[in-house]
Amino acid sequence: NFKTNKLKQKQIMAEVSQRDEEELLNLVELFFDIDTEDNGTISRREMREYLEREEYDKREQDRLIKMFDLNKPGVVDFGEWCEVLGLDRTKQKRREHSHSEDITVLAHDMNSNMQRKIVQMYRQSRDGSKEMKDCAKTLKQRLDKRFLQLWHVVIIKGQYWAYYSHEPRFSFVFRQGSDIVIVWRTPIIC
Repeated sequence: NFKTNKLKQKQIMAEVSQRDEEELLNLVELFFDIDTEDNGTISRREMREYLEREEYDKREQDRLIKMFDLNKPGVVDFGEWCEVLGLDRTKQKRREHSHSEDITVLAHDMNSNMQRKIVQMYRQSRDGSKEMKDCAKTLKQRLDKRFLQLWHVVIIKGQYWAYYSHEPRFSFVFRQGSDIVIVWRTPIIC
């Protein structure tokens, strides 16, 4: 088994060495995209679910899972991820994604990568909707599909006061122009 892992590692390193620096940075960022709980680890299940949501084809999903799960423990930490890429873990960090100038973050309990994706989904929903009620509906549907249920979306113009409960790390309030967008996820209780 040790020989098999070493051989597999050599094959992966040969593939990785053919990638340019930007591709490697994108693969580092992929770890942070998958690790939405910010706990420094991702499971095979989390990786599979993420790749399916991102519409990677089955072959690419299998290739990426095999590439990073060398020891078959079912969990990969950031150090292992960087090791596979041939990168020094201590020199790698999450890229900060700032919002464009027309977005003002008012409050959040959410990582910046997810915030960026939600702003992008909001823009797509707004651009494809004739009325704001349709934008809110479309954004909720996209959030439920992309980040699992149960999301709530409120779009307001002007001042507001709100009190709500949300699942930890899943609340985001921002302003774009005269629109204030509030999104949060509540846990599914069985």
